[in-house]
Amino acid sequence: MRKFLGLEKLTVRKLCMLGMLTALTVLLAIYCTFRIGNAIKIPFKFVTVFVTAVIFGPVWGGVVGALGDILNALIVPVGPIIPQITAVEFLYGFIFGLFFYKKKNYYMNTVICAVVLSLVDIFVVSYILTSVGYFPGYITAISIRLIASVVKLGMYILVCVILKKHLGTFERMINR
Repeated sequence: MRKFLGLEKLTVRKLCMLGMLTALTVLLAIYCTFRIGNAIKIPFKFVTVFVTAVIFGPVWGGVVGALGDILNALIVPVGPIIPQITAVEFLYGFIFGLFFYKKKNYYMNTVICAVVLSLVDIFVVSYILTSVGYFPGYITAISIRLIASVVKLGMYILVCVILKKHLGTFERMINR
């Protein structure tokens, strides 16, 4: 198989699956996001980004995360599109891929990945939201977002452990 930039050549089937996973990411972002105020949200769109990153790798996981964020902002605008947040969504998918794409030690990687994602959420996203004016100060942003980040940490671990059982089925379905 030829590779371009370290990526395998996509078949039509894999491209369609990536499109479907992106559409599911948008649907989960629209219908399965719980908001507390304007700056705190607890989304479930990470589920499809996680599945994409595990099956297709870090780059495609990041691409699906970023495209999902852009399409969600265009379809259901809650506020302005913040390119830094789109970059963080790419980073989330990329981190999932780094920890899970063709890796062993699934459960240990699950905990470490969830902690890394929570730290990115607490410190990086809080900084971005402070810089665009959602919060008056960085410490205020961290203290407000801390509760949501702890909830997300538990969700990441729980969902990754539950999906472990079904990932083989997803991968076989895509690679047929």
